Amino acid sequence: MIKVLFFSSCLSAILIAGPICDFKINNVQSQINDALKQKNKNKASELKHALRELKEHCSDEKVLRKTQEQIIKLEKKISEAKNELSELKLKDKTNKIKKMEMKIKMLDTELEFEEKELQKMKDLSKANGAESKS
Repeated sequence: MIKVLFFSSCLSAILIAGPICDFKINNVQSQINDALKQKNKNKASELKHALRELKEHCSDEKVLRKTQEQIIKLEKKISEAKNELSELKLKDKTNKIKKMEMKIKMLDTELEFEEKELQKMKDLSKANGAESKS
């Protein structure tokens, strides 16, 4: 009886979490299995802690919001870096210009990654919504 209650409470927690959290939970579980196969107990232990945190606190809305906030921060950083680059060009600081251009490229790459992640999550939510209606 206790096993049934425990299983059903775990199952309901996973079902409430949503498709994005389910994906993240499955991903971490897979990483735990890989770490155990490689006999990396420390990594497995860290991942088990992360898995517990995900199961207890993950919600699709929070994950989406956090990713959207990260995108906004990156866009702001890029804007600031471009302004700084313009100032450096006016002062003809060649060495600093190259560094700033590299920083902007790195930020652009990070922004592109976050935008793709956000789109994947939205697609996952939509796909799950379509499955629920079928």
